[in-house]
Amino acid sequence: MWAGALWCHQMPARSPHFFGAQFPLCWRCTGIALGALALFAWLVATKRLPTLAVSLLLALPLPLDVLHALATGGEGDNARRLLTGLLWGCFATAAALRLLTRLGARRTPSAAREV
Repeated sequence: MWAGALWCHQMPARSPHFFGAQFPLCWRCTGIALGALALFAWLVATKRLPTLAVSLLLALPLPLDVLHALATGGEGDNARRLLTGLLWGCFATAAALRLLTRLGARRTPSAAREV
């Protein structure tokens, strides 16, 4: 539990329970972790990142869900938290990797000229 507490609120009502024991991550953080793992599996299988536009579009539900929860007083269901976490974990990570790749590609030619 202490490791999960470094980045997750671990609220019991928003966390999965297995055999009576609370999981160290809430549903959303569990989804984010599983989504990042799914992206890793996708990269191993295809060796390709999803496009930036697709990644940004499919990562959008999580911030919208958070804004919706803030507007309605935090109410929501755990299935939606898990789904938006999965999408964010996979596609926000893919978007970040895509942007870092572009940034690295822009820096490489100028660095080569300076040497």
